[in-house]
Amino acid sequence: MPVERTIIKRGMKRAGLEEFLEKELEKAGYGGVDVKRVPMGTRVALYVERPGIVIGRKGKSIKDLTEVLSKDYGIENPQVEVVEIKGPELNAKIMSKRLAFMLERGIHFRRAGHLILRRIMRAGARGVEIVIAGKIHGERHRSARFYDGYLKKAGEPALTLVSYGYAAAKLKLGVIGVKIRIMPPDVRLPDEIRFIEKVEKAEVKPAEEAQPSAEVLPEEVAEEKPTETLPEEKPQEEKPEKEELHEGEEKSGDT
Repeated sequence: MPVERTIIKRGMKRAGLEEFLEKELEKAGYGGVDVKRVPMGTRVALYVERPGIVIGRKGKSIKDLTEVLSKDYGIENPQVEVVEIKGPELNAKIMSKRLAFMLERGIHFRRAGHLILRRIMRAGARGVEIVIAGKIHGERHRSARFYDGYLKKAGEPALTLVSYGYAAAKLKLGVIGVKIRIMPPDVRLPDEIRFIEKVEKAEVKPAEEAQPSAEVLPEEVAEEKPTETLPEEKPQEEKPEKEELHEGEEKSGDT
């Protein structure tokens, strides 16, 4: 089979899978799918807003979904993984469905467009573009565009870094299409240059060159203190009375 037909066949299979998952997981807030080949089979990551609906009671819903993927779409040994979307305001598919739902409820397209635009920018997006096309005002076809921030629209960054979503709102006058493009806040563009500052390390002297500290412990200080000496007592002089007595005794012996 030629390479062109192989690529077209894979694209048609991927488009059919996306359409099936959008209808099947509409209540769960479907936000996209990622299919990768792994040594044990095929990893299918489903990004949804409410993962409990996809799993079902005792895992029944996810088992049925795994069987459909293997039989109808030819996915070899599918390993379905459900991933919760923490920031749905930055997912273009979820926000396009919300905008289409607001239009079906009868909210004016300008009010709905500005409301969704403010929600996305408050979530921290770098740029957003919303296009509403169809019989939005009267019987003639027209389109309205809402945009804010910085958004890549050409080249590889527009295909890989920008989130794209499409939804359709069914009204009495006809079908209105909604397209949303969102550039997330953590995206790094190829033309953005960042300089890394070098951190100078402090030089550490070897242990031999280090001088001994001149600090003296308090115990050594206490030993160096001079001890106090009591004043020496002078010997008391003998009283002259004893000498006088001896002299008296000698005199009495002579007599």
